[in-house]
Amino acid sequence: MDKKQKIKIISSQYAEDDKETIIAHTEAVVSGESDDYTITYIETQGDSVGEKTSIHVRNGRKVSISRNASSLASLIIIEKGIRHITHYSNSGLSFNMGISCSELVSDFENGRLYFRYETDMELVPIGDIEFEFIFRKTEDL
Repeated sequence: MDKKQKIKIISSQYAEDDKETIIAHTEAVVSGESDDYTITYIETQGDSVGEKTSIHVRNGRKVSISRNASSLASLIIIEKGIRHITHYSNSGLSFNMGISCSELVSDFENGRLYFRYETDMELVPIGDIEFEFIFRKTEDL
């Protein structure tokens, strides 16, 4: 069953000795259950404000993040212990990027999804990215 939820998104990006953290609050639709669910929301910050993001968790161990919009198209696969290659395009810039997940915690019952991954281009490290999604039921749709 689809449920409208309040969601808090905490993202941190680490590059060399710098850390940048962004906290966003929005509403999302959460569908599915336990280890197989999808979180869909509209971006409220950054270059993709107003665009839809879908996060699909499979078996509690694999996360797919997709964005398809006019200025951004990407599909990122995050799976602990496996390096995935993703194609990323944004405002005329297009490249392949490696994604290697070091931590992944999916706790649907308590409304929490956390993952941390390292990024690279042609095996040259770019930085680490960390996301935490905290979602709470507001009403059934």
